[in-house]
Amino acid sequence: MAVPALTVLYSIGLLVAIGRHPDDDSTPHAALTAIPNVLSAVFILLSSFEVVTGWANRTATHPIKPPPIVFVVDVVAAGALLAYPALAGLPNTRRHRVLLGLFALPVGAILSLAWHLQH
Repeated sequence: MAVPALTVLYSIGLLVAIGRHPDDDSTPHAALTAIPNVLSAVFILLSSFEVVTGWANRTATHPIKPPPIVFVVDVVAAGALLAYPALAGLPNTRRHRVLLGLFALPVGAILSLAWHLQH
């Protein structure tokens, strides 16, 4: 129980420390601002579907498995979502690297859970 609490406290402390030293933030072109929202929606929708059907299959007499392409598209959406800052030309600052790393943790955990429940 202490390890998750220490991890959360460390992450909060790291974000506070980074927040004290603002970077020169640049924003992507206006045409690119909707892309992370669409990728997030696709990732959340597909991951939720996989987790729910995987969980339901644990107790069902006739399990229903989604086609493997659903997981493939989910992984591609997650990868594109994590690669978006670099593809959009955002600066590779320390703040962006830390935030992307912190965001990658739940994305990986959700994909792992979906894979585990489906197999």
